[in-house]
Formats: sequence, C-alpha cells, structure tokens
Amino acid sequence: MVDHAPHPWLTVITVVKDAPADLARTLASVASQDLSSVEYLVIDGSNDRDGVPEVLARFPALTTAYVWREPSGIYPAMNEGLTLARGDYVYFANAGDVFFDTEVLGRVRKATESMSPAWLFGEVEILSESGQRVITERWDYADEQATCFSRGRFPCHQGTFTRRALLLDQGGFDTSYSIVADYAAFLKFTLVSDPTHLDFIIATFAEGGVSTTRWRESFRQFHRARREILKPRGPLALREYGETVKNYAAVEVYRSVWSKIAR
Repeated sequence: MVDHAPHPWLTVITVVKDAPADLARTLASVASQDLSSVEYLVIDGSNDRDGVPEVLARFPALTTAYVWREPSGIYPAMNEGLTLARGDYVYFANAGDVFFDTEVLGRVRKATESMSPAWLFGEVEILSESGQRVITERWDYADEQATCFSRGRFPCHQGTFTRRALLLDQGGFDTSYSIVADYAAFLKFTLVSDPTHLDFIIATFAEGGVSTTRWRESFRQFHRARREILKPRGPLALREYGETVKNYAAVEVYRSVWSKIAR
C-alpha cells in the first residue's frame, strides 16, 4: 500500500487521457515497487470520466490520489500534479510507461539518501514501433551536460527524478512549449545544478509520442528553448544555432529520402 506519511520521499505522477488500458499497465508496474513513503497521483484528463476510476478500482492495494480535470494538455496536467505533490522528489510516468524491474524505486531511494542530489537520471528502454527494444545511449552528463543538453541530447523524463523544490523554483513546465516543455525544464536545470547519473535502466515506454509525430514543430521548439534559456551563456547559445540547423537537415533527409529508400 502506498504510504501517505506527512513527508513522502517521492511522488509518482501519472497523467492519462482516454487510455484506461495503458493506465492499467502503469498501475500494475507501480504496485510492484517498494512503495514505502511513496505518494502516487493520477491526473485524469479523459473525456470519459468513468473509465479511469474503473481501472483504479482493480488495484485496491494501490492507494491513489485521483484528480480529474478538464482536458487541457499533458504539461498543464503535469503542473497540476507537481502542485499537488508532497514528496521531496517527483517522477512522471505517462499512462503506458512501466518501470524496468521491481527494484527501481528502491535503488533510486538509496541513491537519494546517500547523495541528496538535486536531480537524477538513468537510462530508459524504448519500444520502437517495429517492436525492437532500444536502450538509450549512456552519456557522462557530469562532464558533457552543457554540450549534450544544448544540442538536444537529454534524458527522457521517464528516466529522471527531480527534487520537487527545484522544479517549482524553475517554474514547473512552461506550457508555451507544447511539445518540449520537459526539455526546456531540464535545460534550465543545467544552469543551476549538475545531475547525478544512475547506472541502471529506469523505465520502458513506447515510441511514437507527439515529439516524434510532429518532429518539425519539435525542432522549432527545441531551437526556441536553446535561444531563450541559454542566452546567459552567450557564445554557447550562438554556436548551437548552427547545430540546430545541421540536425534539422539530417532528420529532414532521413525522413524524406532515406526512409523511403530503406523500405
């Protein structure tokens, strides 16, 4: 059962919209973890207000704080979860995301107790549309984070645990970035603190989100985030303009030309 102690070490937040079957997978995964001093929130933006409560009822041992809100997008819902959270750290698991194994939260808690970092990240396993399982490349962000983050190489939010106070201090998720608000938040983090790397896989999730299907708009928002947030770094921000153009051109060629040839 989830421990609703006055000050949980972690709040896990799941945002769901019209995806009860996906939510059920996430609930089963959360229920398999060590949930001592863990708070769990479900923010529901579904049009059908009955579907999610029915799924929650199938997990009676998992005590969940449930909030329904008018559908308004994933980042406003994530901000609402952040506002309601009481844990020292927050973790966002979309409906359908699952922890890689049953020991993940226990290992993360040990890391937070021994190091007390501002934010932590590990690898994730991505299930591609073709059925392949791909584990994200390991980067040494402690040494390379300025370059990696400014060029769009950053941990997925499914692999990241953040101090609630840090995310609140940085303004939560800026909803003007409708696709890449998590990236914008992480980019802000790099200006004030260094992340701690966890040398294990945190979660598995399916490829094919909005940032993939609307990749051109994603690039525009990535570029805007770099331009606005990295402004204090001066020359670094200017250098990354060219990097954005180069990456955009490479993806355009792949999606427009090579992907058709490869078929």
